Amino acid sequence: MVTKQLIVFFLIGGALILMGAGFWLKKNIFLIKHYNESSISDKEGLAKVAGLYVIAIGALIFLTSFLAQAVGNFAWIILAVLVSLSSMLMLKIIMKYV
Repeated sequence: MVTKQLIVFFLIGGALILMGAGFWLKKNIFLIKHYNESSISDKEGLAKVAGLYVIAIGALIFLTSFLAQAVGNFAWIILAVLVSLSSMLMLKIIMKYV
């Protein structure tokens, strides 16, 4: 059964996937906060890494909304842990482009 929660998280996940595709494919990294073009050593590498990360987070939100229907709120706890751990890893990766 489709609920309002499922529709909202589908839209959020879809929006993040589209934004990540914009980062990756269109190289629109001006959307990244504190972006300073002179401090980036590899613009295309940063665009790819940031885009893939945002796409992955969007896909996780989308999939977690389905999983929450079957498992319950435990799925959101798993998502929070995965996003937290992946954010720390992403910061380390991005630092090599700055």
